[in-house]
Amino acid sequence: MENISTIMPQYPDFGALLESIKENGRRIDERDELFRKEQAKWEAERKERDERWAAELEKDRAEFKERMDKISEDTNKAIKDMKNVFTTQWGRLVEALSKPAALALFKKEGIEIDRVFEDVRKIKKDGQDVMEIDVALCDTTTAVIVEVKSHCDNHDINHFLSQMEHCKEWYPDFADKKLLVAVAAISYAPGTEAYAQRQGLYVLKLTGEETFTMEVPQNPLAF
Repeated sequence: MENISTIMPQYPDFGALLESIKENGRRIDERDELFRKEQAKWEAERKERDERWAAELEKDRAEFKERMDKISEDTNKAIKDMKNVFTTQWGRLVEALSKPAALALFKKEGIEIDRVFEDVRKIKKDGQDVMEIDVALCDTTTAVIVEVKSHCDNHDINHFLSQMEHCKEWYPDFADKKLLVAVAAISYAPGTEAYAQRQGLYVLKLTGEETFTMEVPQNPLAF
């Protein structure tokens, strides 16, 4: 009679198989957990690195902007200073040229002024400059007050005329004189020459290296 154990089919140990499956699952879970931790660590490091780079980039950008703003400020100041020097030098040149030219041109018009009045000064009110006569030509009864500009526009004309309202008050030497008004410039804004003449100003314009022409107003303004 054959041994029963040799003829009975061999069934697997389902309990052991189940334990093996559970163990493999635990190992997979452990690997997944380890992966999640490593991934979270990597993400944290990446975020910290990105934030550090962003902060450094922002710092560099701010420093660069500050340097560029400083360069722009210094450049603008240098340009403004150069412009002021240029304008001042041009103004002095026009003043120097306009004095003899104006004397000759006004004499030609029959206005017998014969000298340049040198004692002109800035007038200050409350610490602010309110008027400075550029050129004054006079004789015993008449004076011509000349406003000198490198470039002249309507605003300059209006400002000059508003100052002239107080000229005799601020400059007592002219209190007993008839005051005529003129403007001398290298260039004028469009329409300003005609505007000045309509206001009663004599208009002098530098047309050559040392040559002025003068337009005579139809109704000369006098103070």
